[in-house]
Amino acid sequence: MNYNIPKKMTAVILKESGSTPIISEIDVPKPGPGEVLVKMHASPINPSDLAFLAGKYGIKKPYPVVPGLEGSGVVVDAGKGILPRLWKGKKVACVAAPEYNGCWAEYMLTKAAMCVPLNKNVSLDQGAMMFVNPMTALAFFDVFDNIPNPLKKKRGIINTAAASALGRMIIKLGKAKGIPVISVVRRDAQVELLKSEGTEYILNSSEESFEGELKELSHNLNANVIFDAVGGDLVQKLLNAAPNGSTLFIYGRLSPDVCEILPGDLIFTGNKIEGFWLTDWLKKKSFIQNINNIRKIQSLIGNELGTKIYKTFPPEQIEEALETYKNNMSEGKVLIKF
Repeated sequence: MNYNIPKKMTAVILKESGSTPIISEIDVPKPGPGEVLVKMHASPINPSDLAFLAGKYGIKKPYPVVPGLEGSGVVVDAGKGILPRLWKGKKVACVAAPEYNGCWAEYMLTKAAMCVPLNKNVSLDQGAMMFVNPMTALAFFDVFDNIPNPLKKKRGIINTAAASALGRMIIKLGKAKGIPVISVVRRDAQVELLKSEGTEYILNSSEESFEGELKELSHNLNANVIFDAVGGDLVQKLLNAAPNGSTLFIYGRLSPDVCEILPGDLIFTGNKIEGFWLTDWLKKKSFIQNINNIRKIQSLIGNELGTKIYKTFPPEQIEEALETYKNNMSEGKVLIKF
């Protein structure tokens, strides 16, 4: 099938870190060997995108640059190579290559290996959100399973920012796997939201009783694996409450406050703190393992790994889209649709 590909396209452009994204017309790129051109359908706004806009993400690109880490669309042109030719004409979920522009444009050039054809049960909207959150949720349980448990004692998880799309995936996967998840949120409205969805263990970190309740619950459930996306003073509170020998993984920084740790909580308790970055986790997996994880995600999109869409915006309303997402993270994902 031949596609009528224009020479110019509308794109969201970031001129420098921390600047306000603007709309511009830029050239449509042509794919080289191993590359494909995707006519974009949609791309979500994730916390990692906000970090990229602020210049605080682990991947740096020269400016000006098109932001956007993940999305979906149709492969309309392909460079040389077996994989690019296989993907041409297919609906795909796609990830921006580290050295190329991102997903917030009408067309995106990326490596064919960073695209996955969608099966017939996965919509382009859900496919746009298939990598970052679902893959992170799977990764967390892989990390959990690989932490030594010599006594074979049943363990649980503590997860913060639990009303987010990722947090709710972790709750659902934990329930499916029989692993108790203590969900930590910051507002009463988020407590009620998770209760309405059948979540069993919910704590509000803004309550004065939080640390005491978390300590009692985490010890009762042996919740010694912690995933934190907030940072700030919450990290010390989590360590204070967790059982000795716990491992805390920091994967985000929603709080602007400095994270301060009492040395004794690491020296005398056996507790550990590590950073988690999905990119690094993926690099440690084989091609076959990543393909199997992608298949698993597609099979679970309608259940444990599905994502609620809150609102959609055209690229011309990027400022409003970003503000809407920042102020309504618990409501669902905000999609930019092309």
